[in-house]
Amino acid sequence: MPFQRILYDLLAATDGAMGAVFLDYEGETVEALSYEHVEPDELRAFGAYQGIFLDRLRKIARNAECGKPQRFTIAYENAKVLSLDVQDGYYVVVLIHAEASEGLAWHH
Repeated sequence: MPFQRILYDLLAATDGAMGAVFLDYEGETVEALSYEHVEPDELRAFGAYQGIFLDRLRKIARNAECGKPQRFTIAYENAKVLSLDVQDGYYVVVLIHAEASEGLAWHH
């Protein structure tokens, strides 16, 4: 699948990457790829919850008339979860180690 190759290239280029998932507007996984000890089901769950957060952000941003949210990060003690709104409700979630470069992850 073409999406799997894109996720693979993203993870290979991002030091500290643990997994990535591409999801549709309902939070359903289109494609997922995990590294290290991240279970595929855990990665899909992270992605689905990020979709809920992204949906809320879209509504808040619309009400505040500040434009469409493009990306956001949630930082945990041992990891960061990066979420990118692609288009038509689709989004990508990348899980990286806490010490990994968020800027480089966003760049890739």
